[in-house]
Amino acid sequence: MGDERLRVAVIGRTGRGDYGHAIDELFRELPGAEVVAAADDDAAGLAKAAGRHELEPAAAFADWRKMLAATKPDVVAICMRHIDCHAEMAIAAAEAGARGILMEKPFVPTPAEADAVVAACEKAGTKLSLAFVNRHAGTYAAVRDLIEDGRIGRLLELRARGKEDKRGGGEDLWVLGCHVLDLMTDLGGAPQWCQATVMVGDRPITKADAAPGPEGIGLIAGDAVAAMFGLANGPVGYFASVRDAGLKQPAFGLTVVGSAGAIHIRPDHVPQAWLREAPLWRTDKEIPWQPIGPGGVGEEVAADVDRAAERVAWGRRAAADLLDAIVSDREPETGMYAGRTGVEMTTAVYASALSGDRITWPLVNRGNPLG
Repeated sequence: MGDERLRVAVIGRTGRGDYGHAIDELFRELPGAEVVAAADDDAAGLAKAAGRHELEPAAAFADWRKMLAATKPDVVAICMRHIDCHAEMAIAAAEAGARGILMEKPFVPTPAEADAVVAACEKAGTKLSLAFVNRHAGTYAAVRDLIEDGRIGRLLELRARGKEDKRGGGEDLWVLGCHVLDLMTDLGGAPQWCQATVMVGDRPITKADAAPGPEGIGLIAGDAVAAMFGLANGPVGYFASVRDAGLKQPAFGLTVVGSAGAIHIRPDHVPQAWLREAPLWRTDKEIPWQPIGPGGVGEEVAADVDRAAERVAWGRRAAADLLDAIVSDREPETGMYAGRTGVEMTTAVYASALSGDRITWPLVNRGNPLG
């Protein structure tokens, strides 16, 4: 980074997505950044944000557009969990001259909006990173090394599940599925096709089942999702979620299945991943699951580890990666193209379920198939 300090402006919406997973605080204590302004149309929320970042009253704005115009920030943090405003804010930030954007996940509601954001950022030379913080964990880097080194043999399948609580089905696909779909394509390659079934009760969904989802995700449907993706590197990816599956411990995660072993990744947890050095179908003797840490297989985890603090550290690495991408003129690790792919995969699930057909890339329909 050198001595360059990039000026960061944060946008939150108290009561309508708030500040996500404290996205605004990820730039604190980073040597290459300084938070110089905040915007929130809720007065109490704005006052709290200004206090967190020790901002003068003149640097606190009720209108995020006025903030962009007045402060001309280098980086804009779009923090809210509700995504109905993500595209509008990202496009405006790029057009205002922002060199970088850090955005809470999910990305945007439709591939068409993703296209618009990508086009605006490409035109302005703006780097955009999504807060898929699990990809910035040291353990995840170790997982990638193990797979690339052939530790689990040939990659055959990547099996993902959502949390399968009351959000199971369509909401789970959107809100939590984006995490595991991002990991799936990072490890298995870009999606080539999708074949999916989405059920409501004991029947397939129709457009009549569509209803507005929470957090600005647009129309959703279904309480059970089963989707299959062909991936560019050869394996097949699966995503499934069933509402209220009755699991005492959520199945949320991704199991990477190889010919000689398997790795299970459990997002937001420490240990984050485990290795089984035998095929999943090998049952003739006990094969233990060994924890994976940043240093590799078998690394012990302290009993009193603070999972929340670990996750914040991963998020701070995501922010640092964006700053380095700006200075180095490269794509961030979890950038806008990866984000667009995740949105495409989500909408392809519905397109396939409604049509009964296999959906292939590039996707022709750039809207919400339920609309």
